[in-house]
Amino acid sequence: MNILITGASGQLSSYLFEEADVRNHDAWGVDIVPPGNASAKDKVEIIDIRDTEKLAKSANGADVIIHTAAQVSVQKSLMDPVFDADINVLGTVSALKAAVDSGVKKFIFISSAAVYGNPVSLPISEMHPVNPLSVYGASKLAAEGYVRMFENTYGLKTIIIRPFNFYSSRADADSPYSGVITKFSECVKNNSPITIDGDGMQTRDFLHAADVSKFIHLAMESDVSGVTFNCGSGKAISINELAEKMISVSSKNIDIVHSQPRTADIKHSVADVRLAEELLDFHTSVTIEEGLKELFTSQNQLSAKMSISMQ
Repeated sequence: MNILITGASGQLSSYLFEEADVRNHDAWGVDIVPPGNASAKDKVEIIDIRDTEKLAKSANGADVIIHTAAQVSVQKSLMDPVFDADINVLGTVSALKAAVDSGVKKFIFISSAAVYGNPVSLPISEMHPVNPLSVYGASKLAAEGYVRMFENTYGLKTIIIRPFNFYSSRADADSPYSGVITKFSECVKNNSPITIDGDGMQTRDFLHAADVSKFIHLAMESDVSGVTFNCGSGKAISINELAEKMISVSSKNIDIVHSQPRTADIKHSVADVRLAEELLDFHTSVTIEEGLKELFTSQNQLSAKMSISMQ
């Protein structure tokens, strides 16, 4: 199977490329920035997803587009909602049009659990009402509408995937868009206190990016079309417990401090993953403990290499 990946320089895409190799697929990608992963550099073309014509040319010969490209910061979306919509809504429409123009058969849209807003029931199923609390969530929900419209209007097979919180050792710690696990791990590495927004009782559903990649490939290879899937572990963990686990795994003595809660932050979130288990036979393979150990092992190895190079 031939696959075009948008947002191909991101942490998730690095796992998508690796999973494609394991499954004997041919994958290439586009992004506006070059990949940090050396193994992906020859596979990524520098293209803005809003340039539909160039994107369609890059998609020639592809069977599937996996659309991961997005503006992902909730805070950025609040500060610049026009830019957020330009990338997340118009960028998605451009990718959909490029898929139709180039004869792509299937379109996998990576949306977000942010479309749900504060849950009225837990765990959150795909049938849960959508009521985003952030501009980011609103733009992802609007893009979902276009995905469904392109299936109904142009016959493009589509799948919408709503990841909850994914993480890996490949996340850019210097990025303002880094997730809570990456930010906490940097605190631990630097022996700095872990700062938690609010009381820390808020819960999240974390899934390793390697598992998210497997999930996406299972969806891509399936005969399913016109379906929306939650992508999570199905297990909730409080931010306080997460911080404690990270300190325990690191074997360090790190303080935990609390700050003011963030604007538009969801209190509780955990995925109902039964639909993916039933239709895709998806099951998580990396526990949160295993994922944190892998993160710190990778972090320590990188620190050791940097120490040697500076000698």
